[in-house]
Amino acid sequence: MGEFKGGDENINRNGRPKGSPNKSTKEIRDSFQMFVEGNQDKFDKWIEEVAEKNPAKAIELVTNLAEYILPKLSRTEVKAEVEIKEEVDLSKLPQDVLDQLLDSEDDEN
Repeated sequence: MGEFKGGDENINRNGRPKGSPNKSTKEIRDSFQMFVEGNQDKFDKWIEEVAEKNPAKAIELVTNLAEYILPKLSRTEVKAEVEIKEEVDLSKLPQDVLDQLLDSEDDEN
């Protein structure tokens, strides 16, 4: 009993399909979700109590809990070319803004 045989046809050689949850992981997540849902009123009270003494810690707790409830957003980078259709009078800009524009132009080249 429980002995591995090399030619056994009942062995799943492909393993668990990609993206399917591990049984114990799913049970733990479901239990945690039930705990959170069943204690929403208590969480409000607990966070308020922490916030009275340490507001930063209360924000940290909410942020940490949010990771288990909200999906994380991925960062995206947007690159665009802007076409200016009219001339801009740079003489009206303050000198520090002009300096920044020149510095950013040098950084790009």
